[in-house]
Amino acid sequence: MGEPHRAGPGHVAVWVAVGAPPAGEPLDLDQRARRYRRARATARRIGRHLVAAYTSCPPDRQAWERDDRGRPLLVDPGGLHVSLSHAEAVVAAALSWDAPVGVDVERLRPLADPGALARTALSEAERRAVEELPEPLRDAQLLRFWTRKEAVAKALGTGLATHLRGIVTTAHGAVVSLPEECGDISAWSMADLAVRDDVIASVTVRAPGVRVLTRTLALPADEA
Repeated sequence: MGEPHRAGPGHVAVWVAVGAPPAGEPLDLDQRARRYRRARATARRIGRHLVAAYTSCPPDRQAWERDDRGRPLLVDPGGLHVSLSHAEAVVAAALSWDAPVGVDVERLRPLADPGALARTALSEAERRAVEELPEPLRDAQLLRFWTRKEAVAKALGTGLATHLRGIVTTAHGAVVSLPEECGDISAWSMADLAVRDDVIASVTVRAPGVRVLTRTLALPADEA
């Protein structure tokens, strides 16, 4: 997976592996389930190699568990925080030295029902920001808002119970408000990740002033 990069407290390292977008006929339920399991396994593999790159612990010596909400927990080596995400032929892993981290990634695609997603997750100001854009740009902005919210929810550890409409950002990524359980906005760091034009990704750390180190990898076809 390459040479380790210089990092430590005050940083979050994110690896994003991107493959060719899915093509061909729509998948049936069994095929979608197999693809999901394959992507989840790939995200775990990328996560293990990410940890190995920044520690002296190789992938096969690491101990990982999951909390009661299904979040990955790195038990050994200790004192680090991890987050994983996967979408259509794209997976991401994030490593934080300071505090809980959340990463979320989406493949840019035409959304089947963007209105429903907007009503479920976006604040009124965010919905207006999407609606004011030319139609070809709306899905990307909606997904940008969505990945930021998912990243916060993962770092917070509240999952589906998170008040997503209470996580409000501007179109350019400034944080306007967070749910009450997040505490002071200034105690959080959020960043959109520049990966590829067809990939939307965000990372959030429950610590201020964190520097984000991003690396993009190629995802083999048999792991997409």
